[in-house]
Amino acid sequence: MSRNKLVAVVIPVHEATPDANETLVLGYYLKLFAQYPIVFVTQSDLDTGFYEQMIHESSHPNCSFERFEYKGYDEYMHLLVSEAFYARFLEYEYMLMTHLDAFVFNADLEHWCKLNYDYIGAVVYHKTYVREYVASSRILQTLHKFRLLRKHPLQKGGLSLRKVRTFYRNSRLFKPVIRLTDIFYTEDFFWSIRVPLLNPFFRVAPTKVARHFAIELPDARSKDFDPFVNRLYHLPMGCHGWKVYGYTFWKSFLETFMHKHLVDTGKED
Repeated sequence: MSRNKLVAVVIPVHEATPDANETLVLGYYLKLFAQYPIVFVTQSDLDTGFYEQMIHESSHPNCSFERFEYKGYDEYMHLLVSEAFYARFLEYEYMLMTHLDAFVFNADLEHWCKLNYDYIGAVVYHKTYVREYVASSRILQTLHKFRLLRKHPLQKGGLSLRKVRTFYRNSRLFKPVIRLTDIFYTEDFFWSIRVPLLNPFFRVAPTKVARHFAIELPDARSKDFDPFVNRLYHLPMGCHGWKVYGYTFWKSFLETFMHKHLVDTGKED
């Protein structure tokens, strides 16, 4: 299969103009993924002139836009579990979804596609988030009680690799489940936890594999941060949530790979 059909890089954009640091990441992505098709996902009425100008200046040969009817976070979450979304990408075997608050250090996407998982997401390492996430849902509390979350831990979808046809089929199959009260909270939960429990043939990469794909660090203010980063001997393929979790830690890596300085936001985590 040709590279142009094996995997598309999907970048969701929700604002007409990204912030300064997201703009730097986007410019970097247009170079890093020069050999891959890039598809921007956005609302039907968003002015995309800023992105179109960046694409023109980058001379990327294969960028396009897919527009959907959604407003706000909740509707966007439901879009990502809908068959209508994945139907737009059926010409590709995989999609690499990366928001601009994620960062990819290398573009060896073929390696990850060859592993043949249906879903690989960013492993979440901050325990406070996981505790709050579990507390938000009766279903998650039940799964936690019976230790089922150990088998299917949360992997963030903001930087993830998805097998398109499998996602399309499962979004159709479990449409009634999505409608049920207290079943669906975020698309991350749905794909990394809920679907594997309902469909044993849906293959989510185990943590020992996914942690080399992408991670989301603990909050730098937590007691988990220093012990974790001291054990981080090799960079994963990418990171998620760098603007919020571990910003000071990730900053030097991002600047090294982009050959540009991030704009000081006054944030020290």
